[in-house]
Amino acid sequence: MRHDYEYLTDSNFLKTVNQMHIKEQYAKITILNWNEEPIQEIQGIVTGGSLNIDGKSSMRRTCNLSVFVAEETDTNITDINHLFSLNKKMYLEIGYLNITNEYKKYEMLWFPQGLYVMINPSLSHSTDGTNISLTLKDKMCLLNGECGGVIPASTRFDEYETLDENGEWVIEKPRIAQIIRECVNHFGGEQLSKILISDIDDRIKMVMKWLGNTPLYLIGSENARTFSTNYEDIDGQTYETFEYGEDVGFVYTDFTYPGELIGDAGSTVCAILDAIKNTLGNYEYFYDVDGNFIFREIKNFLNTSQAKVEIDKLESGDYIIDQSKGKSVYTFDNSVLISSFANSPQFNMIKNDFIVWGVRENANGNTVPIRYHLAIDNKPQIGEIYDVFFYIDPDDNLEKAKVPIKYRNFTELKRNDGAAGVFYMTEDDKKIYVWADGKYVLVDIGFTKVQTTDWRSALYLQGVQSEPLGTNSNYYYTELINEWPKLYNLKSKNSTINENIVYTGDFYEEVLKTPSDIDYFLDFIDSGAEISKFSISNIGRRSQIITDSKVNCVFEPDIPDFILIEKGKEDTDIKRQECENKGQKYVQVDSSIFNLLTVGGSKNSAYNYVRELLYQYTSYNESISIQSIPIYHLEPNTRITVQDKESNIFGDYMISNISIPLDINSTMSISATRALERI
Repeated sequence: MRHDYEYLTDSNFLKTVNQMHIKEQYAKITILNWNEEPIQEIQGIVTGGSLNIDGKSSMRRTCNLSVFVAEETDTNITDINHLFSLNKKMYLEIGYLNITNEYKKYEMLWFPQGLYVMINPSLSHSTDGTNISLTLKDKMCLLNGECGGVIPASTRFDEYETLDENGEWVIEKPRIAQIIRECVNHFGGEQLSKILISDIDDRIKMVMKWLGNTPLYLIGSENARTFSTNYEDIDGQTYETFEYGEDVGFVYTDFTYPGELIGDAGSTVCAILDAIKNTLGNYEYFYDVDGNFIFREIKNFLNTSQAKVEIDKLESGDYIIDQSKGKSVYTFDNSVLISSFANSPQFNMIKNDFIVWGVRENANGNTVPIRYHLAIDNKPQIGEIYDVFFYIDPDDNLEKAKVPIKYRNFTELKRNDGAAGVFYMTEDDKKIYVWADGKYVLVDIGFTKVQTTDWRSALYLQGVQSEPLGTNSNYYYTELINEWPKLYNLKSKNSTINENIVYTGDFYEEVLKTPSDIDYFLDFIDSGAEISKFSISNIGRRSQIITDSKVNCVFEPDIPDFILIEKGKEDTDIKRQECENKGQKYVQVDSSIFNLLTVGGSKNSAYNYVRELLYQYTSYNESISIQSIPIYHLEPNTRITVQDKESNIFGDYMISNISIPLDINSTMSISATRALERI
């Protein structure tokens, strides 16, 4: 059931209609049979009721409606042949008498309000006419068990038996889109033509990893790659090396449900759809205004697919989650339409210190804790030169830096008793002493000048310098003291300053090569970023700490983006054509190598988790409510622009809920949350 009214796409005309001072409002009920074919139209004056549209619920539309009809109407609604019996559906439209000078072919301006199942109809008859009262729900009640959608016996949806080409019974796994379509059609009775599934590919890329005992070499340039396990095949060409267990590329595979998907006797279609939705993540399902079943990705425009792995080049912008700027469908900037605004920011939603803990498995098969720490804080200045020496910490065998307490000479040093574990330096002869057995003992430790080129080194050396003095070291030193020496070699690079060799340092080569194997990382979004107003120096430290065993790496590995196709198979040409049709790069692989590949891609990075937390907790989750004259063409999960000087509300918002009284004298209520362009 669908009406295409051309004026519904004319935003200027709709604005004119909304601003009409005199309106005569009507309702049109189109009675449908169970196959949604129209039987009869009933028009009347709306005397009461309300329409609620909830963008966060699968049951989008519920309605209570009272209409006065002057014509004679049979009141025996228990008769199965009655217009309002339980084997009927209805399509609701609310309209105004067209008193404008536009679209004159439409005597009435109708606004579709949904296709419904009648739950509790009520008719009362008088000499003046008939009052019809209806309780309506959209067609989701046919899937959630209220009016249908009950699974009669235990049913498994993630696999089925079928005959292969040899007549043998085999187990097949249906694609996710197929499961949704057949479940809604078979157990919900929905017509196949009205089941609209989007954003779910039938074929997806699955990560593959190498299980061979020898290294695997990817040889050649971008357009002429090949795999080999023989190092001699490199022959001067560019190449990449993959060790056992490393992800090497992708294969195309059917997008099937992972694990078991079983509907018990008495469960509902919605229970199965919820399981699929929760597995996929950012998805929703509902019935639209025309009674079509919709299953799709939620259009919040998040994109977290572009992970950075160059840890020495991370910038503030790498944490930004891309969002479509979109276009608002309506602008509230005219006080004639609005009776009130209300704004409710939530200060407790603002965080500026994020720590994500996880667990990874190291090369020996042991599990070790990992963490990613991101703060909105000021980075310290770099370039300062420290006089340090290095020692091996007996607790973890890491080489760490020490900054001694300086005295001008040994005479000055002897005037004070020392402390165990602290190093002292006499500046006149550059000698190092420790306090032992009640006296200062000379120690033979090489003395080094280090200039900070990374701000984390500055924090680390600030703490090293403060620790022996008993003064307050920075907040981050307690974690850097044991973690920074694993990542960064302060002695790896040097230059000459004033005839002195000064070391500047750099990340260890293995850290830059395989950042997915590190256990810790610290990063700041500093004052140069848009969200510096939430910095720790401005509002204090507000921490959000997450511990999740599913997080198993700090950074995800960089997987080569091409499809692996086994050579010499019956479907080799088909798979190659599939890649070419999608513009996807591919590499053809010998069977001896392809057989040593298995499913990989089990990395869930703390970095991506932190990016999502940053998106969630750097806005006030600002919600507004608007009281307005009824506007019947708005939908939830669409964008509106609000400009109201009195309440200081400016910007774009996403509608989450609409409540519309259906009598002519009341105002509608809109709840919306701010739509941010970027964090």
